[in-house]
Parts: sequence; C-alpha cells; structure tokens
Amino acid sequence: MLRTRSLAVAAVALVGLAALLCVGCARQKAPGALPQATPAPQEQVVLDVFVPCAFADATSEIAEMFQAEHPNIRVNRTIENVGVLVPRIANGAKPDVFMSIGDREVAGLTEKGLVDAQRDFCFTSIVLVVPQANPGKVATLKDLAKPAVKTIAVAEDELSVGYYSRKILTDNGVWDSVKGKLVRPKFPVELLKMAREGKVQASLAYAACFRAEGGEKKQMAAQIKLISDFLADYCLTIPCTAAVIKGAKHPQEAQAFLDFLTKPECQELFAAGGFMKLDDPKCFVTPGEKPAAGGESDQPSGTGEPAKPQGQ
Repeated sequence: MLRTRSLAVAAVALVGLAALLCVGCARQKAPGALPQATPAPQEQVVLDVFVPCAFADATSEIAEMFQAEHPNIRVNRTIENVGVLVPRIANGAKPDVFMSIGDREVAGLTEKGLVDAQRDFCFTSIVLVVPQANPGKVATLKDLAKPAVKTIAVAEDELSVGYYSRKILTDNGVWDSVKGKLVRPKFPVELLKMAREGKVQASLAYAACFRAEGGEKKQMAAQIKLISDFLADYCLTIPCTAAVIKGAKHPQEAQAFLDFLTKPECQELFAAGGFMKLDDPKCFVTPGEKPAAGGESDQPSGTGEPAKPQGQ
C-alpha cells in the first residue's frame, strides 16, 4: 500500500516536471532569431484633381477605377467651370492634375510656367447651333453676317471654345460683320443654354456638349438645331489636355493619373460624354494652310498623338 502511494507521488512529480519543461520550451527563443516586425501601413495619398463640369460624369467612374488599381491613392475631385478653375491655378492654387476641355487653357498656364507635364486625353470640335425655330433663318456660317441675325453667342477668347470660334469666323471672312452682334458668356456651358432658351439666334459651342448622351444635355440638344459641325466642315479637332501642375504635392501619382486617362475603359467613358477618343478619326488643318469652309477634311488622323490644329 505504501509502495503504491510512493509510486503515485513520483508520477505526479514527473508530470509536473514535464509541464515545467514544456512551458520553458515554449518561452525559449531559438538562438539568433529576431522578433518579427509589423509592416507599417502604406500612407494614403490624396490626389487633388480639378475637373471641368463637362467631365464630371466620366471622372466619377474613372476615379473609382483608378483607386481600385492604386489602393493607396484617393482621388479628390474639384468640379467647376473651366473658366473658374484656370484663374484659381493662375492665382496660386496647386492641384495635382488639371483636366481641361480644350487645350488653350493649359497653353496659357504653360506660358506662365505653371505646368510640369501635359497630355491630350480626348478630343472635341465646334458646332454652330440655333434655336429649334431658327428665327434668324441661319443655314450656313456666312448667314451669321446677315442683318436678320441680331445676336450670336461666342465665348471669350481665353477659353478654347471662344478662341477656335473666333478663328472659324475670321478664316471664313465673317468676323468683322458679326463682332458687333456677339454675346460673350463667361462659361462654355451657357452657349447651348442661350440658344435653347432663345436668348440668342445662333451659338458656337462645343460639339461634345451637343452630342452628350442622356439627362439634361440630351434634352437641351433636342431643343436646338445643328447647322454645322466644324469637324467636317472646317477640318478642326480640338484636343482636351490634362496637366500636372508645377509645385503639386504628388507629381508621380499625377502622371500616373494622366496615363490612366488613355486606357480603353476611360476612353469609352469620354465617348459616352460626346467626346472623341484618342483613336477616333480626326481632322487637323495642316500648319500654314488655310482651311476651306465646307470642304473635305485636310488631314484625317487616327493616331493618339496627332499634330496640333493650326494656330497652336
């Protein structure tokens, strides 16, 4: 009986010793082993992008796609009229990216030394439109010079749509006859609206805004009449240019965003907004040659990096 109890005590002692040894093994580190470092979370970059109203819909989806491909970047869009965004940059605002409808705005900022890099990402042209009732009886561009036409909406020269509209009117010999009839809205979005509401008898506006699919833009286009699209009638294609602004906080990420705009899925979104894609056929005036109004396209192009229109 005593022998049995002694054996039991010895067994308990051995179990306890084994448990202590196991605990000791668990706590013991292998010779030379270093503690595992916890990787630091990647800092999120906020990419500030100035976006004209014409690209609001497209860039909503583009921002989501870009963020999915670059999880450490969040795209912060500032959506406003291009005529508001350009002066902000000229007066010291430093977004990472500025997307322009047209190219003259970026050209002006470049002349001021405010652009580090730029890229064309889609194209548009100019259209001549009138109210559906066409009170001025406008059938051609030259009809704008007739006394029956009292008011014509043309944007200011600082905007691409105004710059190229004046060029069209000048090269067709009607500028001097119409300049006293001009109504000069501050923002491109007003050009179609003024024709739709009958506030002017004709308007030169962006073709993309006229063609845009869906919503208010489509309803607006239904209340105006197209007289001429100067893509074919004048051989004019206008680049829309995106720029990396000098002094931006995130120039590398900004350049990645510019490159992203050329992806096929982004190009389709611009096309849905009425713009021409980079690989769509285009027409450019050969430098040094005067375009023939109503004539055939001088220089069709299907490349992503075509020559600039005359006047660049």
